[in-house]
Amino acid sequence: MKFLFLLAAVMLLWLGVMSAAWSREHHEHPLKVEEPKLKRLNRLTDEVTRVVGQESNSSVPRRNYVDELIFAKIEKNKIPYAGLATDAEFLRRIHLDLTGRLPEPEAIRRFLADKDPNKRDKLVEELMTTKISLQLQKPRTPFLDRWSYFLGELFRNGMAHLGNGRNVFHDYLYDALLLNVPYNQLATELITAKTRSNWQDGPSNFLVRDHVDGVFDFEGINNEDTYDEMAITTAKLFLGVDLECVSCHNGEHHLEKINLGLSKVKRASLWRQASFFSKTRVYRPYSISQEFALVEDGKGYDLKSKSVVRMERQDADVTPEFLLTGEKPQPNENWRAAYARMLTSHPQFAKATVNVIWAELMGVGIVDPPLEFDLARQDPQNPPPAPWTIQPAHPELLDALAKDFVAHNYDLRHVIRVIVTSSAYQLSSHFKGAWKEQYASYFARRFVRRLTAEELCDAIQQASGVFSQIPIAGTTLKVQRVMETRSPEDLAGAELHPMLSFLTSFGQNNRDKGDKDRNSSMVQTSILMNSKFVKDRIRVTENSRMGKLLNSNPPLSNEEIVDEMFLAFLSRFPDPKEKKVTVAALEKYHSQGLEDLAWSLVNRPDFLFYY
Repeated sequence: MKFLFLLAAVMLLWLGVMSAAWSREHHEHPLKVEEPKLKRLNRLTDEVTRVVGQESNSSVPRRNYVDELIFAKIEKNKIPYAGLATDAEFLRRIHLDLTGRLPEPEAIRRFLADKDPNKRDKLVEELMTTKISLQLQKPRTPFLDRWSYFLGELFRNGMAHLGNGRNVFHDYLYDALLLNVPYNQLATELITAKTRSNWQDGPSNFLVRDHVDGVFDFEGINNEDTYDEMAITTAKLFLGVDLECVSCHNGEHHLEKINLGLSKVKRASLWRQASFFSKTRVYRPYSISQEFALVEDGKGYDLKSKSVVRMERQDADVTPEFLLTGEKPQPNENWRAAYARMLTSHPQFAKATVNVIWAELMGVGIVDPPLEFDLARQDPQNPPPAPWTIQPAHPELLDALAKDFVAHNYDLRHVIRVIVTSSAYQLSSHFKGAWKEQYASYFARRFVRRLTAEELCDAIQQASGVFSQIPIAGTTLKVQRVMETRSPEDLAGAELHPMLSFLTSFGQNNRDKGDKDRNSSMVQTSILMNSKFVKDRIRVTENSRMGKLLNSNPPLSNEEIVDEMFLAFLSRFPDPKEKKVTVAALEKYHSQGLEDLAWSLVNRPDFLFYY
């Protein structure tokens, strides 16, 4: 009965957290465009840390320039801040952020027992290291899988638009990470790619992804609409500037309350940006499938072309011109090469890139949303008119990260390393004293975040030891983890439907028009308690973690089994009360008690969230 009371208590706490998060997300409306995500993270952090009690360390050393800038601003404005995360808290966080996976019990025990004061930095290097040796296969590491999946989401790599090009694009991105290709070089290769078949050439899929068909497929590709989409995508992903609105109308009288910088941009500026692509042509050379050629025999930007997605175009100068500087291609310079040169050499390219990485690791961007910069609100020395305010939470830090990124030859790994080895990243989410909402923009504590759909799905599989075989469409490969797949289409098989349904319910990015969603809902609570995907993995079977613990040779005590379960699921040891109740349940109910324990751990806030 005590074990049942524990389960009931766990679920009541969990339902309270989820219902509070859900009701506030759906019934409170923020006053400013840039605040919703920060407010949600702030509330969620309060709610989860209230349920999951954990102490933090008080000493917070300054470890690099990120800390110098973050804590100088905090101390200047007399903002209180959290202490450092405990080793257990940090360990789970860094494993999920760098690899998308939970740490295994053996790794947890080893790390907690290690007395080396530099063990956190050493762990970062261990998780990020990729060794290339003379072998028949490329090295595969969790770090490369996690970050190639991230780039696949960012660049919307999927079969629906690219067919078999999806796989070669994934391999291209994976190889770029493996070889640590400078990000400006990667961007240039994507923007200037040419091919007779996107199924044979990885980087060409980046631009091909933006093809726009005519009203009917047999009419072929609508060139001007395609050029517009290429201009919008490259500006958003590489400059953090979303030109979608000004592709249909001038910013004036439309965007004054949304984006001050874009309110001054005219629609014709988008066409001139798009003209950099207008000597390009995308077409289907072989059939009406998703196999495309990307060649340099375009006829220029034709304003008289009928759009199938936007309003009619008017007369304007459509000479290629870079939106941020007004620069035009040099004589005899390839137009796409010119655009890539201008884009990657502009300071905004570095700012947008480091801001995306910061947002991925810290939960919210220095500019947020991370791909919606307002370029009229970036300079503290030249503030915008009231009621507008400076957009970046830390403009000096954003500048410093961008300059460091350029100085280190656009090295993505370097940016990741700088962030995760900082004390700012390693702060605890637990805050002693009265937390105020205005502290949030200072990054004065860690924001609690729900695991992504993929992380959660893989965590349930890893913790239980029960994996599904996932075939990679278009290949003979099979993988076990969602973050080893190429895109959601790999989960289309009927036998994987419970997993796909689970992922969809938790906001998996479909790589079409939608982004990943980390919002919480009561439906998700029900799924964690009742779904076939979860129930199939918490059963005691011969090959499950639970089955192996029960049948270990030499046998494990119930206390040892409980310790292993908490380490595998929550990356920590049970507290005395948890251990007493769960050990008693195992003694009384044995395998059924172990299944109940697995179910209760999956349904705890500190499994679903990481902090």
